[in-house]
Amino acid sequence: MYKLLLEEIIGKMRKSVSQGEGGMYLDQVYYISSSEGILTLGTSSKFFKEKLENLGFRKKLEDELSERSGSKIAVRIEIKKQDPSKPEQNIPKKLGTESPKNHPDLKEDFTFNNFVISTNNELAANAAIAIAKAPGKSYNPFLIYGGVGLGKTHLMHAIGNDIFRRFPEKKVVYVTAEKFTNEFIAALGQHKTAAFKNKYRSVDVLLIDDIHFFQGKEQVQEELFNTFNALHEVNKQMVFTCDRHPSELKNLTERMKSRFMSGLQADLKIPDFETRMAILKKKCSRLNISIKDEVLEFISKNVTTSVRDLEAALTKIVAYSDLIRREVTLDVAKEQLSYLAATKQENVSIDRIIKAVAEYFNISSADIRGRKRTKNIAWPRQIAMYIINHLGEYSMNEIGNEFSKDHTTVIYAIQKVEDSIKSNPTLEPLIQKIEANIQEASEKG
Repeated sequence: MYKLLLEEIIGKMRKSVSQGEGGMYLDQVYYISSSEGILTLGTSSKFFKEKLENLGFRKKLEDELSERSGSKIAVRIEIKKQDPSKPEQNIPKKLGTESPKNHPDLKEDFTFNNFVISTNNELAANAAIAIAKAPGKSYNPFLIYGGVGLGKTHLMHAIGNDIFRRFPEKKVVYVTAEKFTNEFIAALGQHKTAAFKNKYRSVDVLLIDDIHFFQGKEQVQEELFNTFNALHEVNKQMVFTCDRHPSELKNLTERMKSRFMSGLQADLKIPDFETRMAILKKKCSRLNISIKDEVLEFISKNVTTSVRDLEAALTKIVAYSDLIRREVTLDVAKEQLSYLAATKQENVSIDRIIKAVAEYFNISSADIRGRKRTKNIAWPRQIAMYIINHLGEYSMNEIGNEFSKDHTTVIYAIQKVEDSIKSNPTLEPLIQKIEANIQEASEKG
């Protein structure tokens, strides 16, 4: 009786709450039954019922229903699992949502509801949410930077997906820097640069992933510079991702750096233990699987590199469990993730560590190994010693030999970095970023 009204009203409510957790809680409501003056809804747990009450959901719904129907209607929310055998409950789409065509270039599951916001990413996430609500109005351009697998692409897709849903009239274009480059080269070869310019300068929202790929590509940078200016002049939203801050990019023109840095820049850091647990629990919820906390804690403690690695570890365990029909126990997790222990035991190459540190600080490996004592070289050298000690199984003498130093110099360098970490909150994320780059290089061989 009230079912169609219900869908329409929840659709209206969703527009005001979908950027935060509210949208997730509205997803948990389903229709049970209705009679004269009473509408009964269901939700799966006391937790969701309390959250809906905190949103003022029931009262808002009662007021809207009463106003539209002309008579007082009471809403009841019962804690009850949805019964798929009852077609009136088994609604094929979530209440209040339409089924718009998905954006062809954006991942459907990369949404704000599927992104865990915490201290390691809250600036980037909240800015992304604000941009999706009002593209081109603030934080333009917006740059998200950080190491591999920390959620940069997820946030970018979430912005695009939300704008695509909220503003269907807007043209949203997502492209990787590599694809942008290849398209430009093809346009030059085919004498179709006018079509290329029109494609990227007629958009409302331009999302470019991995701008570090533009390094050393002068013609592409020139075209991007002109595209940037054309869009910025008419307040079209631009979002970029990068694996580091633009100021650290080599072979990128200063004017291009200044454009990337002219808006808001937000970095994503490696998630802490609590955040890793929250990510795994949300993933389990999405997959509709139940895994004991002791298993999730084991994964969270042992996979500390990136969100991508964390989810991959969970997927490996779940897939194994499904295939051999075994419950996911702590023993199963330890067995399936035994490669983590092997990775820890395998000594990371000192050459690889020094190379990664040198690349990060834009100096040469020879400088780090050499005798220069200028600050721009001495500090990276001390960080390299610290990371070698942290990641590898080398003695102080072995480390010292690599730098033509004695063991006391190595001990001093490690202690200095440790003391700096305590007093400088930005240093630990920097070191974690370098270590993540080292691990990625190790995995590629």
